Amino acid sequence: MITLKELSYVSDWARKTPYPGIKYAEDVVRKLFQAVENYNENYKEKEYDIILSDGSQFTFEIACKNLCHMLGIDFKNLSNDYFKCFRENVLGTNTFDGSYGFLQLLLEHIDDVLKYDYEHGGVFNYYKMMVKCSIFEKLSNFSDFNFGVINFDKPTFIENSNGSTFHGNAEKFLYVQSNEQNCPYFMMGILKDKFDGPEELQSNYVVETLFAPINIRNIFYGQKVAIPTQILIIGDTMEKLEATAREKLALINQYKAIVAEYGIPNNIDIYGDYLATLTREDNESETHLTRKRK
Repeated sequence: MITLKELSYVSDWARKTPYPGIKYAEDVVRKLFQAVENYNENYKEKEYDIILSDGSQFTFEIACKNLCHMLGIDFKNLSNDYFKCFRENVLGTNTFDGSYGFLQLLLEHIDDVLKYDYEHGGVFNYYKMMVKCSIFEKLSNFSDFNFGVINFDKPTFIENSNGSTFHGNAEKFLYVQSNEQNCPYFMMGILKDKFDGPEELQSNYVVETLFAPINIRNIFYGQKVAIPTQILIIGDTMEKLEATAREKLALINQYKAIVAEYGIPNNIDIYGDYLATLTREDNESETHLTRKRK
């Protein structure tokens, strides 16, 4: 189980966190290896075209360039001049292909990295890595309909959160039950990918952050929520999945439980899916009557 102490260190610099001991560090590294293996096997070079119950649609991917940050490794810090000697002496090179290449280097030299961190510190925030890898492990593989979507509005959050702030720019939160007492929901914040090109092509969403909020009410209060109704998985092949009535009801009931437990307004939007269902049933009924008349 994730403790409040571990959660309290998630936002700290690696050099500001106490060393947890070699056993904890090794356990975290094992979770890191599992997370990267999971990514390479199930997510790499795949896109997910997701239709929501409010009638909206978005395309989502977990890009290689986002994996390091997503799993709690501070690539920006570890790639600056301060860690030049670390890179040369421990990783054996100062040359790497972006953050994903750097992550591969860390894993290839992990025993030396652990030894260096034990002696000098400042490389890993093990608590952050443990929490982030746990979230990634629990979140949907996006071929299951077990997650909801918050269409996040930052001003609404600030207005209703009693002074709390959210430092990211995520436009949507994908959430799933964690079965954790201290942080009952795990969340993935996503935002539109930024690249040099026409604005109309900047439609793909990528991961900004993984987090485990303690104050669930602040995250949900006043926010519009939808559930996935269809997922198109695009990789070497294409697979189209549609949520069953049972899967939709499970997600709606989950949100109803959140509304009841935290005393928030019910802002789930299922109008788009309801309209699509009625339209489909009406077309099927009309087809049946036409055949009957013949």
